[in-house]
This record gives sequence, C-alpha cells and structure tokens, in this order.
Amino acid sequence: MKFINILLDKMKNLDMKVLKLLKIGFISSLVLALISSLILVIYNTYYIPDTFYIGISLFRTSLTFAVMFLICAIGFDTIKKTGI
Repeated sequence: MKFINILLDKMKNLDMKVLKLLKIGFISSLVLALISSLILVIYNTYYIPDTFYIGISLFRTSLTFAVMFLICAIGFDTIKKTGI
C-alpha cells in the first residue's frame, strides 16, 4: 500500500506536458485493451481459433504499453526536474 501511495504522489507532481503525454498513452492503451476485448468476445461467440491468441496478445501489449508510459513519464519527469 505504501508503494501505491508513493506512485500516486509522483503522478500528482508530474509536469503538465509530461502528464498530458501520460494521459494520451493511457487512452491509447485503453483503446487497445477494448479492441482486444472485442476480439475475445468474437472468439467466445463464434469460436474462430486464431482470434484467441490475437486477443490475448493484444491485451498483453496494451498492458505493457500502459506500464511503459507510466514508468517513462516518471523517469522523464525526474530527469527533467534534476537537470541531468
């Protein structure tokens, strides 16, 4: 729980430009997750064998993108504030 509070504090103190990029990244990841959910619903409804692997891979990719955007935003903001 302490780690989550630290993460939320870092997100609250992000620069506005970095925060805007983070929000765009989260929205694009959400769109990918919704598309993958739609593909998995199609698999569940019609049982087309390859759609399961496509849907799961796309879902994993969207989660990876969301985490990557968060880590890169915090790292970039830290570098920007310290002036390295």
